[in-house]
Amino acid sequence: MKPILHAKNISKTYGKKGTAAYTAVRDLSFSMNEGEFIGIMGPSGSGKTTLLNMVATLDPVTEGDITIDGVSVSAMTEDQLSDFRAERLGFIFQDFNLLESMTVFENIALPLSLRNAEVEEIQDRVLQVSGIIGIGELLENYPAELSGGQKQRAAIARALIHEPALLLADEPTGALDSRNAETLLDTLAELNAVRNVSILMVTHDPRSASYCSRVLFIKDGKLDRELVPSGTREAFHQEILTVLGDLDRRSGAGGRA
Repeated sequence: MKPILHAKNISKTYGKKGTAAYTAVRDLSFSMNEGEFIGIMGPSGSGKTTLLNMVATLDPVTEGDITIDGVSVSAMTEDQLSDFRAERLGFIFQDFNLLESMTVFENIALPLSLRNAEVEEIQDRVLQVSGIIGIGELLENYPAELSGGQKQRAAIARALIHEPALLLADEPTGALDSRNAETLLDTLAELNAVRNVSILMVTHDPRSASYCSRVLFIKDGKLDRELVPSGTREAFHQEILTVLGDLDRRSGAGGRA
């Protein structure tokens, strides 16, 4: 299988060395193959969001190296990272991040519009991806006219419009009710299984994590363990709950996510 992501001995320290320094991620390594759906979980303050931000090239590593789709991103300039994010990465956020003054069509098209793609290409890609996600009838609506679930589907379509190498999701079900959350997770699982979309998702929700093909558990900035499903989704859900309970018993409260 083709490797899509490799993090090698990465660490992230905030502040200057000494008493004021805080290390959120320390000497962490993991790899991800193309077509995997990986979840990242851990107690509050474990470093999972910091890890996602480093993979997203939004936060530089202090030590180590991250390679995405065969390219080392750790030594890139800001301009190079901006271009890399626009071309190779897709993002889904908890609060959707749709522009209220734009229609759904315009929101989905935005990554291609910013790259000055041809109008015909934009039209074709928006129609294609909105059809895949199931929101083709909503393209002329504005975000204020959509439900939370519809907004998140529009956000997924926008994240996929430029065919990224890696889709990054930060608590994508956090603002949704249980029904819309399940629909969203079904969509992500289908994109992964049918269209081979590679997904890395940070979540605090065991039910969301049970949709993944592998879950990495972070504790105190380190990779504590990983879990793969061995049976049904419900059985995997229970296994995840057991691991989280163990991590909570071993971790203190508070800290930075």
